[in-house]
Amino acid sequence: MVISNGIYFFIFRHELVRLEEEHQLRSLKEHIQRTFMRRVDMMMRFDKIGPLVTSETKLKEKVEHQIEKQMAEIKDQLKNSYMAEAAKKDTDPKLMKEAFDQRFEDLKLLKIQEIAPGILPPEKRAPFVDPSWDQRDDNVPLWVTLIHVLFMGWVISNAHNPEIFIAGLLFFLGFTVVSSPFQNKINLIPPMLVGFFLGALVVHGGVQGWWIAPVLGNLSEIPLMGITTMLTAFNDNAAITYLSTLVPGFTDELKYAVMSGAVAGGGLTVIANAPNPAGQSILKKYFSEGFSAVRLLKASILPTIIVWFCFFIFR
Repeated sequence: MVISNGIYFFIFRHELVRLEEEHQLRSLKEHIQRTFMRRVDMMMRFDKIGPLVTSETKLKEKVEHQIEKQMAEIKDQLKNSYMAEAAKKDTDPKLMKEAFDQRFEDLKLLKIQEIAPGILPPEKRAPFVDPSWDQRDDNVPLWVTLIHVLFMGWVISNAHNPEIFIAGLLFFLGFTVVSSPFQNKINLIPPMLVGFFLGALVVHGGVQGWWIAPVLGNLSEIPLMGITTMLTAFNDNAAITYLSTLVPGFTDELKYAVMSGAVAGGGLTVIANAPNPAGQSILKKYFSEGFSAVRLLKASILPTIIVWFCFFIFR
């Protein structure tokens, strides 16, 4: 791995220097913003805009008048349509009117909360969720960090006791909800998808021996490395290595070929390795044009070849 990384660094040294300069410039800008242009102070100034706009230009009254006018027209159109339909089915007109008024007012409030929450009184406004909460300037308190470390220790020490592990996980999720004003949001979707994948691999992997054993068992060392690298691009490398354990009579050389081929191809696609989606979610903000699977494949082919040949030469 040291040799392959050294070759990779030598070949792409100019690109790595450029990326390092861009990263240093971005880090410097973020440091200046956190130090001299604190987000909290600027937002406190922005909070004064709302009362000024509504009090001096009467913008609130104008917007409220236009919304009420449009809502009244929509209400009349819907009421005539629904009342005519109810009359055909012998529905009580009074009950129909009450049900319609209640449903209309609920949906009207919901729509105003979405498009113009400023015209509503504070108690009727929907809670504001800051989309850039994770980019705030203030640091996570030390006590929150220490509790995270304690939970990590709990998970490691009880990894083989599912009952205790799940209990600790539930307590941790409860802690994150209670302490949400002091820490970043936790996105459970990626780890849950990885967990479901690994669970399904264990449950269903055992019945894949009928095809994986003939395919891998009849290959020699070098073709096995190549096939494993190719399969890894379309399957998680954990799946490939697990399925290889179902092949009876695998020698140490063939086991090395499977493992090295799976490791070498772990960067060809996002799904080639379980940590890749986590890395993508962390780095996606640096891709201004979005993340491209084709560009990832093109950029990773040469490093994959370098690692593959290093494993092949030093096997």
